[in-house]
Amino acid sequence: MKKTLVAVAALVATGAFAQVSITGVMESTYNLSGTKGMTTGMNGGSEFRLGGSEDLGNGLKADFVYTLQQNHNKGTDAIVPYNSYVGLSGEFGSIKIGQQFSPLFFATTANDAMGGAAISGNLANGGGQVANSATYTSPSIAGISLSVQGSNNTPATKSTGYSLTYAAGPFSASYASNTTASDKAINGIGASYDFGMAKLFLSSLTGGSAADATGYGVSVPFGAATLIASSSTKGTGVSDYTLVAKYNLSKRTVAYVQNRVTDATAAGAAATTNSIGIQHAF
Repeated sequence: MKKTLVAVAALVATGAFAQVSITGVMESTYNLSGTKGMTTGMNGGSEFRLGGSEDLGNGLKADFVYTLQQNHNKGTDAIVPYNSYVGLSGEFGSIKIGQQFSPLFFATTANDAMGGAAISGNLANGGGQVANSATYTSPSIAGISLSVQGSNNTPATKSTGYSLTYAAGPFSASYASNTTASDKAINGIGASYDFGMAKLFLSSLTGGSAADATGYGVSVPFGAATLIASSSTKGTGVSDYTLVAKYNLSKRTVAYVQNRVTDATAAGAAATTNSIGIQHAF
């Protein structure tokens, strides 16, 4: 046993092990109305990430991320791997291989006031995860970057996509597209502008089998607090309205209250969900 520990210590001392980081988020939410009870995901959900990189020399690095997601409020829920990849990065940009979000997903969430896993409901068809995929992302040149993705799935589940993004100072804009074997291309265009006192968001999705969707939003900081208002519509009358108040208890802990009103169908009655929650990043 002592010889094993000495050997491990020697490997660490000589840098034979790549540095690995452990990060993640834990979030719990209680719905006061709608489907009452404990849940997670109203502000992004819980996840556990292993990540790291190794310097290969000459500016080249090997990178990896392995992510697990679970509703920790339920011991019966499965632990699901997602957004996990290995790749290379350097002056040429980056190449990632694994199960990843599509370029359209990143472009849509970047232009939505809710963002990430808490994306406005009617923008949810703006891409997703693509298994067995390879993604190339270029370095930013004059504020412009390109991301291209393809997958090695079966013919029935193949997916290709790309995004073109411009970011300079407070303004950013993007155009992205994603095509699957079973559906025509879904195209997304969006932009955001940070005025300092408020940040405005606009996103639009067209094509595919789902109805076209448009989202508007604003995020307003007040010291440690942030107010977010988001509105999205799809087709002829399907609406989603969300108001969120977040308060930063620290750099890594956020408490929030949320009100969300959605229409089940274009002609259906609105459903209201009021929630309170806390999220901690580590």
